[in-house]
Amino acid sequence: MQEKFLLRNGADEVVYPEKQLASWTAIRCTSDMILDYTELDDGYSIFEIETPESWINKTIVEINIRRKYNINVLAIRGNGKLNMNINPDTRFMEGNSVLILGQQKDVQKCLKI
Repeated sequence: MQEKFLLRNGADEVVYPEKQLASWTAIRCTSDMILDYTELDDGYSIFEIETPESWINKTIVEINIRRKYNINVLAIRGNGKLNMNINPDTRFMEGNSVLILGQQKDVQKCLKI
């Protein structure tokens, strides 16, 4: 009812912080590996995840991330710095986190959630 009133009186969009926080919390709690989450669209999101053990000391090409999981690596965070200069020979190291972009179903498949 309040949403209808606000939209009729000139509001472009109505934000429900409780719903957004509940959704964000639910996604984060589905896996201990998910450190952060940003929804871009109904289907696509950016996730910051801990580097999976099976990826450590391997390159993006060796893991074949894009073909195998249908997700893209955007950046790697290590030593408090964000490295967005990613190429196929970029190697995942222990203790780093990875920013990935993909559909939620593909990320769930990748993380085995």
